[in-house]
Amino acid sequence: MDVEHKKTALSDDSEIYKSRDNSFGKKDLRSLSGKQRLEYFKDYYLLKVIVALVVVIFAGALLNATVFNRATCVLSIAFLDESQISEQQALEEALAEYLGGLEKNDYVSVESFNTEDYQMNMAYMAKTAAGGIDAVVCTRDYFEKAAERGMLIDLREVLPEDMYAELSDRMLEGKAIKDEDEEGNALSYYDPCPYGIDISGSAHFAEFGGMESAPVFCVTQSDVNRENLIKAITYFSKTGK
Repeated sequence: MDVEHKKTALSDDSEIYKSRDNSFGKKDLRSLSGKQRLEYFKDYYLLKVIVALVVVIFAGALLNATVFNRATCVLSIAFLDESQISEQQALEEALAEYLGGLEKNDYVSVESFNTEDYQMNMAYMAKTAAGGIDAVVCTRDYFEKAAERGMLIDLREVLPEDMYAELSDRMLEGKAIKDEDEEGNALSYYDPCPYGIDISGSAHFAEFGGMESAPVFCVTQSDVNRENLIKAITYFSKTGK
């Protein structure tokens, strides 16, 4: 049979050979009932609208937090191990009031970390390395280890001379490691420096749930929020109400 020259009953421009247009036209949409239009919207547009709204909300929140209403931490203190306190939020509020002059979006950060817990210690170290902690309140044992590792600031670089003299009998010296062997054992040390303040008997430390008998206040950032750091040292150095 000669297929190529076979005659058909339909012409080449017959509707059956034309591409079908599967789009839903305005005319078709007008013919739907209200319930059918709602179902049509849910089937074809609802997901797209939700995704668009999520993107807009996220972008708005990001702009609000980073541009229009950017929050600024004016003081960050970490309480470590046995020197942790139980009333963090209350202390944040008390310190914010004590510092005074804060702007609308300024805030004080008070956190507690158990450095014996691997994940919490990693979080603490990461935040410290990123400059997110201005000072720590810790045990005497932790103070000595932190001083050895060069994690603390010489308080003579932070405090005014008169204030340093006033607190001189409460200054604690530590030695930073100068050289060590391949196994990390200390071979030599730098000269001792005043890296900590003994805040034993601190009324405010006890007020907010601190139980450690001999807590030490140390500075980890000397060039960030220095004025507020000095105020915080005064705050925790008070032994009476």
